[in-house]
Amino acid sequence: MIILLSPAKTFSKIKVTSENKPLFNEDASYLISKLKKLSVLSIHRKMKISKDLAQKTYDYYQTFGNESLRAIYAYDGYAYKGLDVFSLNEKALSYMKNHLYILSGLYGLLRPYDGISYYRLEMQDQTILNLYRYWKKKINDYMNQQHPNEWIINLASHEYSKIIEPSKHVLTISFLQKMNGQYKTISMHAKKARGMMAKHLISNPIDDVSKIKSITFDGYHYDEHLSNTFEYVFTKELTL
Repeated sequence: MIILLSPAKTFSKIKVTSENKPLFNEDASYLISKLKKLSVLSIHRKMKISKDLAQKTYDYYQTFGNESLRAIYAYDGYAYKGLDVFSLNEKALSYMKNHLYILSGLYGLLRPYDGISYYRLEMQDQTILNLYRYWKKKINDYMNQQHPNEWIINLASHEYSKIIEPSKHVLTISFLQKMNGQYKTISMHAKKARGMMAKHLISNPIDDVSKIKSITFDGYHYDEHLSNTFEYVFTKELTL
């Protein structure tokens, strides 16, 4: 079983270094060579971000390679707060190393302990080129060669997971929150839930994907009426 997560836009202040090179390090270097040529103003306009964030992003590109941080410890978004990697025991960490991947606009596909530098580049960004076109074949060829016929548990956002080719072995897990009698996807809650589900699957490995249906955490439970063979939907009732 393989677990997929999205990256985060923010990074942790805790630095855990790594000597592991990413799977597609040369491909990432090619993208960085293009990104380094962008001015702060160009980044601000093309990425539609604030001038302060554009300056920070520019600095990331110019100093790229100065740091090599373990990816799983470096990201600091809601999903990674839900995963809470520092709480995992040695057995779970060992399982995670071989069963978790992080999709990335810059690196393509990352293993948990791959070394990364600070960066900002969303998969949907087309500032330098079409990243879906750039990464799609590389990522899918790798997954097909390294993990043929293994179940892929998709806990990534749609922006990232749509790069994975549909297959009878891809199971997407979605999270909905119920408020005032209506189901919605509230980004903050959904992201954290993805991380919490990843943590559960890493800490309690299963040999049959149907067993995922019995998992409950933080008020979430499997909803058979909203689910189908290739998408398991978990719901939670939120109170105001």
